[in-house]
Amino acid sequence: MKSKVLALLFVLGSLSLKAQTETLIGDGNRFGGFGGPLFQMAQVDNQLAFYSGGGGGMIVNGKFFIGGFGMSLQTDHVVDVDVLGFDVPHYTDFGFGGLWLGYIHKPNKLLHLNFSLPFGGGGIEFDRIAEGEDADIDDAVFVINPSVGVELNIVSWMKLNANLGYMVVAGANNPYMGSTALSSPNLQLGLKFGFFAD
Repeated sequence: MKSKVLALLFVLGSLSLKAQTETLIGDGNRFGGFGGPLFQMAQVDNQLAFYSGGGGGMIVNGKFFIGGFGMSLQTDHVVDVDVLGFDVPHYTDFGFGGLWLGYIHKPNKLLHLNFSLPFGGGGIEFDRIAEGEDADIDDAVFVINPSVGVELNIVSWMKLNANLGYMVVAGANNPYMGSTALSSPNLQLGLKFGFFAD
């Protein structure tokens, strides 16, 4: 009888070892991190636009990441701003940044899919082209830019990604450059440097 009880305890113990609870944070998870430059081609008021910036984050098991990013408009987009009854040409300055979430599918493969979800706040300003003071216009907006694309493992510590997405801008409240003019489909390119835990 005693041997049967010991055998039963042994079987139950071995089952409990195989059926351990999976947790978000624990011994089975691997953590890494990355950072690098970001580039984006899109449209502003139906004109080709180029953005640049950077981002980085923490990676769990090579698949999920959370971090931050920042981007700013690099191309010149001119609007006429009313200054004391006169139309004065101004450059459009637009920058945004915030939280960056993502998922990487089968990161060990040479070429694999990824999903990216950066979102946050930004601002639009209009700067006078000629010498003088800038117009007193500063407009806050919300930006979300979901995308899907491919990622290439170049070396163990560097990856290249190319994504297609659609940037949605909301909350613009000025007469010169509205949310619709800033929202557009886009192509995103980026490099990631770091330890990817995959």
